[in-house]
Amino acid sequence: MQVIQAIKQNVSIRNLVLATSLFIIAIVLGTLIGQNAALEVLRRLGGLVERFARTDNLSLLLFLLIFINNGVKALAIIFLGILLGIPPILFIGLNGFIVGSVGSALESAMGWKYVMASVVPHGVIEVPMLLLATALGLTVGMESFKWLTRRESRVKLQLSECLKIYLKWILPGLAVAAVIEAFITDLLIGLIIVG
Repeated sequence: MQVIQAIKQNVSIRNLVLATSLFIIAIVLGTLIGQNAALEVLRRLGGLVERFARTDNLSLLLFLLIFINNGVKALAIIFLGILLGIPPILFIGLNGFIVGSVGSALESAMGWKYVMASVVPHGVIEVPMLLLATALGLTVGMESFKWLTRRESRVKLQLSECLKIYLKWILPGLAVAAVIEAFITDLLIGLIIVG
């Protein structure tokens, strides 16, 4: 209940719907036009993954990389929202395109069960956290726009409130998603491949 109240106070539903809509449109575009590029990237990453696989404690290293990467990105899109909300829009669009193109490439190569096992378990937590961060960034962007047009603005207060939501909800959510992605996803993929 506290989550919903905090979100309602600092994120307009319009910004959350906008972020979600952009993400879905970008996924569709990535699925339709990005598959070939994604296949090439996956081929190139194959060698890198093999080198990492030789490292001890790969799951822990993977967890740290995923968590730090997503945590920094989420914080950045909130604070970069001050640039009239443009960076959050670009971020969520690019991420949707990547999800669509890589998902489509994996589906072609490995099948839809593989894609579901590798994306859905952590994605059901990670994606909403990134959409929330994007919506917060858009809210900061709206306050920044008010300031530029010399209307009453609460940019500093909005950034402060967004940081509280980030620390209390987004960062822990991203940590849980990273744990799932680093420690559980491989097990699920193994079950799909064996089954």
